Amino acid sequence: MRALGESLGISSLEQTFGELDMSLAMNYYPVCPQPDLTLGLSSHSDVGGITILLQDENVPGLQVKTPIDTWMTVQPIKNALLINLGDQLEVH
Repeated sequence: MRALGESLGISSLEQTFGELDMSLAMNYYPVCPQPDLTLGLSSHSDVGGITILLQDENVPGLQVKTPIDTWMTVQPIKNALLINLGDQLEVH
């Protein structure tokens, strides 16, 4: 948080977050036998500070909402981590 705060010019970022609480969530979604019946997840934002996502290069599933309220699929990049700054940093 210190390095992120310095790079963003926010000196109080580390104090704002206080002691960090980290968690790890791993999800595996097997092939759906009837994909036409799949609804997926509802749109949401990440409420935390930072989300680090390792995408499956063979299954593009992450989408982002564009400024004109359309959804765009994020194409996975092999061996890359996607870093998402969450709501807590946006509000700060």
